[in-house]
Amino acid sequence: MTRHTGAFPSTGWFKALARRMQENEASYRALGSIECTMIVKVEAPGENDLHEIAFEGFGVKSIRRLDRIEDAAPDHFVLEATIDTWREMIDNIRAHGGADLEHTLNYLTFPDDPMRVEGPDQLEIDTFYRYNESLQRFFDGAAQVTPT
Repeated sequence: MTRHTGAFPSTGWFKALARRMQENEASYRALGSIECTMIVKVEAPGENDLHEIAFEGFGVKSIRRLDRIEDAAPDHFVLEATIDTWREMIDNIRAHGGADLEHTLNYLTFPDDPMRVEGPDQLEIDTFYRYNESLQRFFDGAAQVTPT
């Protein structure tokens, strides 16, 4: 089912991905529960856009837009890239029903180019790698989410 929502990046867009996650809970259960807070940082000329997505169990506990990184939950990691990198990844997911090998989070963050993973400490950064497959599946939900 295709869901219409706000364009990336918006809380509406992330909420649509969260609904996809809820609708496909069984596929997330196969990967195990996910307990982390991810900050998506979208770098654009003149400003950055920040969204906090808190995962719990097999779904999303909360989504909120942040004015500044200091407003984030203390335990988090930041997944950051330019708007062009994010759009290329999302367009690739939509074109293929999921990311091809050169557009996965794992590929794009290794070695910190064109995406980067940051955090308050190494344990939080490691959380990204622990839940990488679930996070990829979350973003792959963009294949069924189109902007209005």
